[in-house]
Amino acid sequence: MRRQSAIRRAASLAAVLALTVAACGGNGDGGTGSAAPTDGVLRVGLLNDIGQPPDPDVYYSGNGLALTTNMYEGLVRYEPGVDTTTIGPALATDWEVSEDNTSYTFTLREGVTFHDGTPFTPEAVEASFDRRTAVGAGPAYMVAGVDSVEVVDATTVTVHLSEPNSAFLDYLASPYGPRMISPTALTENAGDDHAQRYLATHSAGTGPYQLSEARVGERYEMTAYPDYWGGEATFTTIDLPVYTDTSAMQLALNNGDLSAIIGAVPSASQARYIEDDSLQAYSLPSFQVGVLYMNPNRPFMATPEARQAMFQSVDWASVIDQVVAHKAELATGSYSRGALPEGTESREIVHDPAPLADYAAGLSGPEKTVVIGHSAASADDAQIANLIAAQLQGLGLDATITSYQTAQVFGEFAADPENAPDIYLASGTWPDSSNPYMYGHVFWDQDGGLNHLQCFSDETTELLSDALVTGDPETYVAAAAANEAASCTPAWAYVNDFVVAQPWIGRIAESHSIAEPYTLDFHTLTVQDQ
Repeated sequence: MRRQSAIRRAASLAAVLALTVAACGGNGDGGTGSAAPTDGVLRVGLLNDIGQPPDPDVYYSGNGLALTTNMYEGLVRYEPGVDTTTIGPALATDWEVSEDNTSYTFTLREGVTFHDGTPFTPEAVEASFDRRTAVGAGPAYMVAGVDSVEVVDATTVTVHLSEPNSAFLDYLASPYGPRMISPTALTENAGDDHAQRYLATHSAGTGPYQLSEARVGERYEMTAYPDYWGGEATFTTIDLPVYTDTSAMQLALNNGDLSAIIGAVPSASQARYIEDDSLQAYSLPSFQVGVLYMNPNRPFMATPEARQAMFQSVDWASVIDQVVAHKAELATGSYSRGALPEGTESREIVHDPAPLADYAAGLSGPEKTVVIGHSAASADDAQIANLIAAQLQGLGLDATITSYQTAQVFGEFAADPENAPDIYLASGTWPDSSNPYMYGHVFWDQDGGLNHLQCFSDETTELLSDALVTGDPETYVAAAAANEAASCTPAWAYVNDFVVAQPWIGRIAESHSIAEPYTLDFHTLTVQDQ
C-alpha cells in the first residue's frame, strides 16, 4: 500500500500578499478601526443570505462556508495557511491508499465528541456517508462510488470504492466533502427527511463552533463548543449579520461594528482600503478562477473557431488591470491554480481581435448581436461585462448586457441553453476542489454542476474519466488540450480571496485555506496588539 503521511507541513505564505490598509470603504468615508472586543464576540458580515440551510450534506454555495466549515469536520482537509493544495489531517490523523485507488484506510483521532456529546467512532463515519447518500443533494456525488465502510477496529476504518478514484482524498478534503455528523442526532431527529429540518437550525458536527441561531435573511450565530478536541477558542461567539448591500456592510466595518469582511469586498473599494492604515487587508491564495462561458447552442457561438475568436478578442490583461487588479492575475493554465504539479501544463492567453473582426465582417443585421450575461449579485462582473461589450462594439458587433439571478444561472441555463446568453462572464467561481478531475468535471463535462451553457466535447470527458482512475498528470494535460480545442469555458484569471479586518485580529493568513473562499478558521484566530 502507498502510505501518505499526515504530518503537518510548515506553512509557506510566500504567495500571500498582505496589505495593511484603511477603512476607506465604498461610501468614501475613512474609518478609524475598532478596539478588540471584551465580550468574546467576532462579527463577520455576510453579503446576502447563505441561500441554503447550513447542513453539510445540502449546502453547496459560497458565503455559508463560514458556517459549515467551522461547525463540521471531515476526515482530512486542505491545510490552512499555505499557498498549495496540501491535504492534511482533520478527524483522521493518518491514512493509507491502495495501489489501485479503491481502498482508503484511516486512523481516527481519539478523544473527539460531537456537539451532542456522542463519541466520534468508525461507526459514525459509516452513518455520515450513508446520510449523505440518502439526502442526495448536490455534494452526494462524492460518496456515490463508496461500496462499503469497514470498521477495522476502534480507531480504524477502511472505505472501499466500487471503482478506482484517484481524487477521493480531494473529495474528502473539499469544503463540500463528506462531513462527520452525530449518528445519535441523525437517529433521534430523523423525521421523514433524514434530519434535514433539524440541521437547518441545529448543528451536530465535531467542529469548534456549534449553531446557536439561524434567522434566514437576518443573521446567523455560532458559539464555541466547550469540549472541542482542538482546545479553547479565543472568540466564544461568531456573529454573522446578513447584509443586502455592500456599501452598508463596508460602513459597518468602517464604524467598527463589524470585525471583518471576507471575500465580499467589491474590487472598486479594494484600492481605497489599500491607501490607509486603520484596517488590515489580505489578498489570499485560492483556487477561484475567472472563466468565460460560451454557448454552442446559440448561432453566434456554434463553432469552436467562433468561440476561440471570441475569447482571444478580449484583452484579459487589461480587464484584470482595470477591475480586479488587487485580487487576480492572468491564468497560465487550463485548470485552477495548483491543480497539477508546477510545470506540468501551461497555456498562454493571446489577445488577438483580428479573427473575431473577420468573423463579424461576414455577418449582417441581427447576426451581429451578442448577448453578454453576468451575475446580478456581482459588481465586478457587471463592470467587466461593460468592458467586454465596449471591445466587441469596437469590432463592429452589437453587444448587449443582461444580468441574471443565481437561480437562473444554475436552474435555467443548462435546461434551456438556446435561450441563455451567447457568453456568460464569471470573475470568481470555483470547483469543489483543486484536483484536476474535480475542476474538469464540473466545468467541462456535460453533467458537470458548473457547465451552465452545456458546452462540452466527448474527447475531453473520456480523457478526464481515464485520468480519474490513475491520476496521471499527462492524461489531464491531454484533457485540457481537448477542452481548449473545443473552446468552451476557458479560464482567464486566478482569483484570490480579499479579506479586510480590524487591526486587532491576528493569524488571518494562517487561518485561511486555499480551498475555502468566504471563510476563515475562526478557532485559530487571535487578538493581537494593534
